[in-house]
Amino acid sequence: MKKIHVLYVYLGFYRDAGGEHAPLGLAEKLDRERFKFEIVTLMPTTSSLGAAVLATGCTIHELGLGIPSLRTPAGMIKTIYAFYKTFRRIRPDIVHTQSGFCNVWGRLAARLARVPVVIATINFGGGPKPRWFLRPLMRVMHSWLSTHTAAYVCVAKHLLKEELLPREWDRAEVIGGFFDLNRFLAGRTELPEIRALRNPVRPVLAVIGRLEYEKGHCVAIAAMRKIVDAVPDARLMIIGGGSLEGELKDQVKTLRLSKNVEFTGHRTQICDVMSTIDLLLIPSYNEAFGHVVLESIAAGVPLLGSRSGAFPEILENGLYGNLVAPLDPDGWADAALDIIANPAPALNKLKTARAKVLARYTKEEGVRRHADLYQRLVEHCSTGK
Repeated sequence: MKKIHVLYVYLGFYRDAGGEHAPLGLAEKLDRERFKFEIVTLMPTTSSLGAAVLATGCTIHELGLGIPSLRTPAGMIKTIYAFYKTFRRIRPDIVHTQSGFCNVWGRLAARLARVPVVIATINFGGGPKPRWFLRPLMRVMHSWLSTHTAAYVCVAKHLLKEELLPREWDRAEVIGGFFDLNRFLAGRTELPEIRALRNPVRPVLAVIGRLEYEKGHCVAIAAMRKIVDAVPDARLMIIGGGSLEGELKDQVKTLRLSKNVEFTGHRTQICDVMSTIDLLLIPSYNEAFGHVVLESIAAGVPLLGSRSGAFPEILENGLYGNLVAPLDPDGWADAALDIIANPAPALNKLKTARAKVLARYTKEEGVRRHADLYQRLVEHCSTGK
């Protein structure tokens, strides 16, 4: 039987982010007797997850164009041509694109190169935002390319109506997660114990994620002012790096929270980090999926999630974890203080979440569903049905 050749088009493995888990999982777990899986990226591979992809033996074709090339008309043409040449040279059965720029220019190049099957993963676009004069063109291209896209993969249900046209819904599948529990546990053989607050007088709260506007760190810091007024020795750890670090540190100083808020920088062993946390805050307001929710559940750490994006879906509208309006610092402060004063309900939700949520979003399940999709679309294309 001829192997199905899949070429996965991705912006690049330049940071350890949630979007990298899908191509990594496919590189690790797709059946090599049935599939040949390769990846094309615009940027060099520098992240630890990218290194893990290379360790599987998967080929990454790095085009070396980088983010600046995506922001100008000349760079756009150069990107499309680079994709086109790569697709014509490799001649895959499937081109599967992920992230905003790759979803547009990658699909266009695949159409020009006459790739039989084209799939796009929808995850809020990802990557850099186009300049204002390119946005109308990209919207037109999205609409035109819809007629030449065999299927869409949405990482969460909310993206169906938020990002796709009604005529595209019947071609969309929701496949989220790709959570690798073994990688998260980093050598541990069992899940960490679910525990109550170690010291309600000195609770440790945390936000984990890139320091970017959509992650909502400013809301957590603003909420911390009210939390500290009620619990003076409460601490907030800001775990991650990014472009807003200076602005967030200024906010901490303005609110007189320098003794209560710590910036730790980027950390890799998140399971170890979470062993020091009593309550995880996830105030993102523009999150396609949010692996940190699954990490919190696996680590046994109570969480507060934003009532936006995929969080209501993952947490079953509050059944498996408390939800708060994304841009309401007082609401976040009140919800955190409630858990600090009475953690039992949050801990009970966490126990239920462990039994129900983690199994739903495994790497193995994500790979199985992608393999079924690839097989079905290639068979459909070959029979002309």
